[in-house]
Amino acid sequence: MPPRTKGRTATSDAPAVKSDAYVGLLLISLLAMLTGVVLLYMDYSTYPESKPKLPARPAAAQPGS
Repeated sequence: MPPRTKGRTATSDAPAVKSDAYVGLLLISLLAMLTGVVLLYMDYSTYPESKPKLPARPAAAQPGS
């Protein structure tokens, strides 16, 4: 005879776990993170790929003149 635990046999199927409020919060946070990644990519893609040219330096004044 198989061992018994809490009135059921050890080989019986476990009942299906129902979703609760925490699963909803996990889904909301997943959607928020995906939205953040998409917005970050959209912001990053607006920058040019090459570096900007350095501005020309003004001529330095000669000392003593």
